[in-house]
Amino acid sequence: MQLIFELSQIFLSTFVLALFMPFFWFVLFIVYLQYRRLAFTEEKLYGRTINRVGRQMLFSIGLGIVGGFLASLALILLGLSLEQMGLYFVWPVAILLMLINPRYLCFSYAGGIVTFVVLLMRHFIIPFFPQMAEFAFVESLLRVHIPALLILIGLLHLMESLLIYLGGHWGSSPIYLKNVDGTVVGAFSLQRFWPIPLAALTVTIVMQSEILGVDMPGWWPLIRSTLQPGFGQTLQYMIFPVAAGLGYADIAFSSTPRERSQSSARDLAIYSTVLLVIALGSAIYYWLILPGVLFAPIGHELLILYSKKREQSNLPCYQSSSSGVQLMMVLPGTAAAEAGLLEDDIILKVNNELPLDNQDLLQKIENSYFLVLLEGTRNGNPFSIVLKKRGSGSAEEKDVLKTRLHSQSPYALLHGGAALGLITAPSSGSPVYLEIRKDVTLVAPRRLLRKLRSWFS
Repeated sequence: MQLIFELSQIFLSTFVLALFMPFFWFVLFIVYLQYRRLAFTEEKLYGRTINRVGRQMLFSIGLGIVGGFLASLALILLGLSLEQMGLYFVWPVAILLMLINPRYLCFSYAGGIVTFVVLLMRHFIIPFFPQMAEFAFVESLLRVHIPALLILIGLLHLMESLLIYLGGHWGSSPIYLKNVDGTVVGAFSLQRFWPIPLAALTVTIVMQSEILGVDMPGWWPLIRSTLQPGFGQTLQYMIFPVAAGLGYADIAFSSTPRERSQSSARDLAIYSTVLLVIALGSAIYYWLILPGVLFAPIGHELLILYSKKREQSNLPCYQSSSSGVQLMMVLPGTAAAEAGLLEDDIILKVNNELPLDNQDLLQKIENSYFLVLLEGTRNGNPFSIVLKKRGSGSAEEKDVLKTRLHSQSPYALLHGGAALGLITAPSSGSPVYLEIRKDVTLVAPRRLLRKLRSWFS
C-alpha cells in the first residue's frame, strides 16, 4: 500500500508539472491557431464566429488532460521510456508534416517515417558506413526501440478514439461543400485538436550504490529496456513531464456530426487495437517489426480513405430545393431560437410565399417587415412560427450588416440569415461553397520548401 501511495504522489505531481512545460504551451499555441483558422472560415461564410475559440480551447484542454492521464498510466505500467519511444525524433517530423497539411499532424505518419529511418540505418547504412554510428544524433536514433514507438502510436490513437467518441462532434461547423458530382450540399466540418500532457519515463544506467527512489516489483517493466547495464550497474527510471498533440478532421454530410464521430471513433479503435497487438508481438517476435512499421502509416491512411468513401456513398442529409429549405443549425440566443425554430426544420413558406431555394428564403425574410410568418414541417408534422426580426449588437455592427446585405457579395444573405440565427442548407446550385483541396503527394515536399523559404526570408 505504501508503494502505491508513493508512486501515485510522484505520478500526479509530474503530470501536473507537464501542464506548465513550455512545450505544452507550444502545443496549445498550435491548437489555438487551428481553431482560429476555423473561426476565420465561419466569419467569412456567415459574418460571425459560430464556435468561439476560447470555448473550443477549454473543451480541448479538458479532454486532452483526461486522455493524457490515461495514456500516461499505460506508458508507465508498460515501462516505456522516452529514449525507447524516440519522441524527440517524432515531434519535429510531425510538425514538418503539419506544414504540408494539418491532417498530417499525426504520430502514425511521423512515427512511421522515424521507424523506417531507424531500420534503414540499422540494416543498410551502418553496415557499410560504421563510422556514422559515432555521431551522437545517429547513436540516439539507433537506440530507438521500434516496438516501444509502435506501442506509443497505438496508445495515443486509442486515446484519440476515446476523445473523438466523447467530443468529436463538439464545435462542428456548418459549411457549404461542393460534392464530387459538382452539386453543392450542406455539411459539417468536424475538426478537433487536443493538447496532451504526459508523464513519461526516462532511463539511465547508474551504479547500484547510487540508486534512488522507490523499489519497483520484479515483474516491472513489462517492456524491457534495450540498455544493458554492466557489472555493478543497474537501470534508474525517472518520471519526466512531456507533451503531445492529437488532431481529428472529418466531414459529415450524409450523417449527423454525432453519428459521424461515433463511426470514426469505432474505426480508429479497431485500427489502434490491431497496431497494439502487432507492436506487443514485435517485442517478442522480431519479424513482426516490419509489418508494424508499414501498418502504422499505411493502415491509418487506408482507414481515412475507407471512411471518406463510406460517407460519400450515401445521400447527403443537408440540401434544400424549391420543395423546402432545411435548417442545418439554429444559433442559440438569436431571434430564430427565441421563435422556437430547431435544426432540421424544413421551411415551406415565408409569409405564404414559396421560397425557390435557401437564397430566396433569406431574401424574402430580409424584404419582410418586423414580423415574418414561417410555415414548415418538423419531423413530418406541420408547424407555423412568427419570427420577430430584431437588431443585434451595436449600432456600428448594424450598419456593417446593412451594408453587406445591400452589397453584391454572395455572402451577404448568409450573413443576414446568421444574424437572425438561421443557418440554412444550400441548394445544389449555390454560388457559395467550399471545395476540398486534393492531396497531391508529389507537390507536398515543394509546398513545404516554399513555406520554409518564406519563413526564413
